[in-house]
Amino acid sequence: MMHGFLVILPVVLVMAVGWLLGRRRVVTPEAFAQVNRAIYWTAIPALILRMTSSADLAILADGNMIIAVYLSFILAPPVAWLAGKLAGQDRRRSAASTLMLIRSNTVFMGLPVITVAVGIPGIEVLSVYLAFTFIGYQIISISWAQLALSGGISWKTVKDTLRNLSRNPLVLSSLTGFALSVTGLNEFPGWLDEALKLLGNMASGMALLSLGASLRPESLTVMLPRAWRDIALKLFFLPALTWGLLLLFPVNPVVFRTVILIAAMPVAVDCFILSQVLGMDADHAAAAITASTLLCAFTVPVWITLLDLFLA
Repeated sequence: MMHGFLVILPVVLVMAVGWLLGRRRVVTPEAFAQVNRAIYWTAIPALILRMTSSADLAILADGNMIIAVYLSFILAPPVAWLAGKLAGQDRRRSAASTLMLIRSNTVFMGLPVITVAVGIPGIEVLSVYLAFTFIGYQIISISWAQLALSGGISWKTVKDTLRNLSRNPLVLSSLTGFALSVTGLNEFPGWLDEALKLLGNMASGMALLSLGASLRPESLTVMLPRAWRDIALKLFFLPALTWGLLLLFPVNPVVFRTVILIAAMPVAVDCFILSQVLGMDADHAAAAITASTLLCAFTVPVWITLLDLFLA
C-alpha cells in the first residue's frame, strides 16, 4: 500500500500547491480558469498528438481493450440508475448519477497519475484510448442519463454532442495523431517535435495546479453524505467492473494498468455543466465531483497496490 501512496504523492503535492496558491489568492480563480482553457486548447492536445502519432498500435491488434472498455460504458450506467431508484432519488438526481459514472477525469487527473504510475507507455495507451473511446463515451453516457431523466433519448442532444465533439481539441488531436500513425507520416521535423514536446511537458503540472486550486477540502463533510453512493460506484465499482471485463478480454500489462487507472479516476468536471444544460441535478454533480476528487488521493493508491500485486 505504501508504494501506491508514494506513486500518487507527487500528484497530491502539486494539487496541494495549487490549493495553497488559490487559498492565498496568489493566483485568482479567474486566472486559473484562463490557464485551464490554455491547457485544454494547447498543452494537452500537443501531448496527445505527439504520443498518439508515435504510439504502438499493436495494442489494438485484437481489439480487446476497446471491447472491454465499451462494455463497461454500456453496463455501468444502468447500475447507477437502478441504485438511485432503489434509494428513492428523484429523476433529476438519478439522471446525474447515471451521467457521472463512466465520465472519468481522464485529462486533468488521469493524465498526471498515469504519467507518474505508468510512464510514457501509459501515456501512449491513454492517447489511443482517447482516440477510440472519447466520442463513444460521450454519446453513451448522455443517452443513458436521458433515459433515466425522461425515459427517452433526445436525438437533438445527440446531434449537438457530435457537433461539439467535432470541434473538441482532444478528439481532433487524438484522431489526427492516429491517422498520422496509420499512414506512417508521423516523423515530425525537429523544430515542430520540440515545440509539441515543450507544450506537452507543461500539461500535467499545470492541470494539477488548476485542479488543486478549485478544491475545497472543508466542504467534504457536507458533500460526502450527499454523494457517497455515486462516489463508491465511481471509485470502486467501475474499476472493479472494468477489471473483470479485462480478465474476460485479456490485454498486455501496460494496457491493463492504464485502463484500470482511468476507470479509477474521479468524476469528470464537465459533468456539472452537462447536468445544468440537460436539466439534471447540477448541485448533486458538483458534490460528487468535489468529493470524488478529494477521496481519490486515498482510493487510487489502493488500485495501484492491487495492480502491483496482480501484475507482479
